[in-house]
Amino acid sequence: MDIKDNIEKLLSKGILKKEFYLQPTQEVAINLLGKILMTIDSDGQIIAGKIVETEAYLNANDKASHSHSGITNRNEAMFEGGGVLYVYRSYGIHHCINVVTEAKGKGAAVLIRAMEPIEGLDLMKVNRGIDDIEKLCKGPGNTAKAFGFTKIDNFRSLTSYNLFIIAGEDISENDIISTKRVGISQSKDLLLRFYIKNSNFVSRK
Repeated sequence: MDIKDNIEKLLSKGILKKEFYLQPTQEVAINLLGKILMTIDSDGQIIAGKIVETEAYLNANDKASHSHSGITNRNEAMFEGGGVLYVYRSYGIHHCINVVTEAKGKGAAVLIRAMEPIEGLDLMKVNRGIDDIEKLCKGPGNTAKAFGFTKIDNFRSLTSYNLFIIAGEDISENDIISTKRVGISQSKDLLLRFYIKNSNFVSRK
């Protein structure tokens, strides 16, 4: 199957509509597993990957969430209505991409922690500077770098013609693992990290 046929097959599954992102954040984090994130740049180059690991950051009772202390210049995108990207720099080094969820003003999002590359592997390899496919999108910073996301993509709509998420495959509850989130110091006992059990592309198991 060539690239064009593969893209058409993926698109036939349907693009997620805004209503999907307006659901409770934890549900979105679980239901994003198996979905396909796709970008198309100005040159028509496509990058796509299957989401295999997520973390939910809630609008209430979650001290690890960037929205916990209210709206700021940094987290403003989190308070948009669901269906846009929230992009921030972690430790001033790595960009991280988040899917904003729930109604406008809530302040909630899902961090994309890892993906399984599907299309645009050559471009991903250039962006990351490595050839190991399993490591291209392993971890949130690596995922954003492989796709070429930066702060410029903050607030971008996930229902646009060049950035969207495809329905992909449904993952059985038995194949989803929930754990504590990674690398946080507050609200660290909440089981809000989710990943596909048998995926080799998960950041850590």
